[in-house]
Amino acid sequence: MNIIVFASALHDTQSVMAGRRKALEEYFAGKQLHMYSCGEAFPTDGDTVCFIATGGTEELFAGIWQKLPRPVTLLSDGYHNSFAAAKEIASFLDQRGVEHRLVNLPLADEGSAPAREGVATTARVATTSELCANPYAEQRVREALAGARIGLIGGASSWLIASDIDRDYVTATYGAQFIDIAIAELEAEYRAEMSAQPQDAAPTYSREALADAEKMYRALLAICRKYHLNALTIKCFDLLSSCRTTSCLALARLSDEGVICGCEGDIPSLWTLLVAKALSGRPAFMANPSSSSADSLTVDFAHCTIPLSMCSSYSLPSHFESGIGIGVAGIIPEGPCNIIKIGGPRLDRIYQSQCEIICNTRVAARCRTQVRLRLASRAEFDRFMDCRLGNHVILYR
Repeated sequence: MNIIVFASALHDTQSVMAGRRKALEEYFAGKQLHMYSCGEAFPTDGDTVCFIATGGTEELFAGIWQKLPRPVTLLSDGYHNSFAAAKEIASFLDQRGVEHRLVNLPLADEGSAPAREGVATTARVATTSELCANPYAEQRVREALAGARIGLIGGASSWLIASDIDRDYVTATYGAQFIDIAIAELEAEYRAEMSAQPQDAAPTYSREALADAEKMYRALLAICRKYHLNALTIKCFDLLSSCRTTSCLALARLSDEGVICGCEGDIPSLWTLLVAKALSGRPAFMANPSSSSADSLTVDFAHCTIPLSMCSSYSLPSHFESGIGIGVAGIIPEGPCNIIKIGGPRLDRIYQSQCEIICNTRVAARCRTQVRLRLASRAEFDRFMDCRLGNHVILYR
């Protein structure tokens, strides 16, 4: 069995695999495993599995997918945004008509069967006209989209290989305006805040990180006012190196203040956040699917930012992948909720389902806000696993 391991530059591949080889050996019991990194030469025939070990690997996969034997087998687990990256890759393959299957290993302490064996076929995805329960809801959605001034700060993250849209079509159809804003402009606003705000003479790291998060909020607020934005998405990982801070807390605050905010330059997810706000009247949570359990019909979601108004309480640790700046670890009350994702080049494909939040989790190798949802039936669980609309999903109430 040949296993090609995909791990991002933010992770040390050896340490990542040290804790996961046992799970792979148990899953492939009785087979000899031959491990390759995605940068090495690997066999192009025989049994080959792509283990998507971390997030941020989608672009690596896009560079070699044509060499892989068919059907392409994607294996993910519940750590380091593995499952979310595998979902984006599966969406990429689906768009190209490539036969594939996606298998997600449950967390070690769950002891359930892997989710979704066999060759996956794309489940039916609703069209926009089926989204709203009544004409009044549809009118609210269309008015919100027509009035949207959407800031695209820095463009899309490189790992969003299945999330491009036809902006001309979307603008002509819905009336939304997209405004391209260079990440350098935000960085300049941030540096201006840094020079304008006096530094504590001897801050602790946490106080310094919180002060930097406040400056990033003020810098983003200045951008919103300059361009009259009521929605934005940002290529936020660029800020880790240029500003040595994150935008997680700033996005959380702005969301509660009426500016609908998304991460990673993901336009389909931001579009879905706009729709969710129009349907519910409240901000929503953009999250990565993090793990799944076919036995319990549950899917875990996680991300490092969430509107604080959705939380019963929260803390402010560092950002997960980088350990830099501030992330938001929110506690979301249990009870009914909705999950939704709009995608496709024309933003005319929609997945949605009703489910229940059953607990908040605390998995170390995962983004800071973590929640476990239970889907209503095995059919609904399989429909989620079959959905091919990228790596993020929106939760709203």
